Amino acid sequence: MLDGKYVSSLNTPMGVINGAITLMSKNNNVQGMLEIMGMKNNFQGVRTAENECKFSGNFNTPLGNIEYNATCKVINDNLELLASTNKGNFKLMGKRV
Repeated sequence: MLDGKYVSSLNTPMGVINGAITLMSKNNNVQGMLEIMGMKNNFQGVRTAENECKFSGNFNTPLGNIEYNATCKVINDNLELLASTNKGNFKLMGKRV
């Protein structure tokens, strides 16, 4: 099951940035919120399997605008996310709370 809130850590060239991600699914649709660096970003996407999804978003940061495409997988209570961005690729790991 994808649904839930996950505390997360994002590996970046600046170091690890902690935050949270919330996922909510209905049928084959996924929506949620990414909270990092004190900012929130809503996103929408699709569920590609029971515990997997893809979504896109646009995140404004103090370093500039970051557009991303993410693939996400949940195994038990652990979230693995890979984001392809205009600033490089980033891996986010999370734990359901």
